[in-house]
Amino acid sequence: RKNEGGPSDWAEHAPMDDLVWVKGLRLRAAREAAGLRLVDAAKGIMSPANLSRIERHERYKLPRSAVLGLATRLGLVSTGSADLQAWPREVGHTAIDLLRRWRFSTALLVLRSRDAVLAPVDHMAEVQAQILGEWAQMQCHQPGRPDVVRDLGRRARECGALRQSIWAAAVEAEMHGHAGDTPTALTLLRRASTEARDVGEVADVLNIRAAWGRLLLKGGEPRHGLEILGEVKTLLDSGSDYSQARFLHAQGMLWSAAGRPEEAVQALRAAIQAALRIPNHRMAGTVECALADAYEALGNTDQADAALVRAASSFTQAGDSHDAADAISLALRHHIAPGKPNARDSGS
Repeated sequence: RKNEGGPSDWAEHAPMDDLVWVKGLRLRAAREAAGLRLVDAAKGIMSPANLSRIERHERYKLPRSAVLGLATRLGLVSTGSADLQAWPREVGHTAIDLLRRWRFSTALLVLRSRDAVLAPVDHMAEVQAQILGEWAQMQCHQPGRPDVVRDLGRRARECGALRQSIWAAAVEAEMHGHAGDTPTALTLLRRASTEARDVGEVADVLNIRAAWGRLLLKGGEPRHGLEILGEVKTLLDSGSDYSQARFLHAQGMLWSAAGRPEEAVQALRAAIQAALRIPNHRMAGTVECALADAYEALGNTDQADAALVRAASSFTQAGDSHDAADAISLALRHHIAPGKPNARDSGS
């Protein structure tokens, strides 16, 4: 079958087994979302005119090398060595990496491109992408849909994606927690924690326990939350940087709420190091702010201000100028002398 709209010169001369069907309209949406001009996206891969023609068609056959070059430049896959036969899975891996760095909007855009390359149906990759998409949308302040996520969890179990079904339960719990339905959220997290332990994924165990602990913190039960985290603390060194950062952040917040600022400082400093290894500068800035509060509780205002300055730097690197400005304002509060009353105010 010929390209709809006519084959390009280089596609005509490529071996048939090196050609891949793509959705041109989807590539155009990805390029526009990435803020790239035709000339920027096409540079070194093809002419801008060729790319423009491809983008106007629903289906187009391209050389594998050209698809990989475009996909990498548009941020749809992490490297130029992706397996195009497993395109939905490759896109999912890229989205997970973006979510670990709290780049939720970008992750959503990537997940929507999972059909940009025509590849064999992968039910597991599809249900995973939908679960990740629901979580990313919630983090972008869109309404949570726990019934949809519950159905995705069921589908994941049916296709043997046990780990993804655990993710669905954790996402659904977070939605119920945001809605104020703490009992349902706790029930889901208890079950997800047990299943994660059985499946054997340390990162999932730590992430779920962190969510459980934060929910108990929200409910005013910091000591119970510390007990929940303490049950799996021996797994911490085996977790991913992201799961370590989440776990230690929750632990530090719980220590602070329990009136133990020294322990809070230790946990939060370790959480920052884990966040920077990802790197997740947004998370690092958030934890630095919590660390500043812990130093305040210890009466160490110099260390508190230093943490806020570092938070501002991290927020700036994450592109969040508003939170960076807020952190600097808080850091300056100890260094601005209170205004002295003038003669009229003092009545003299």
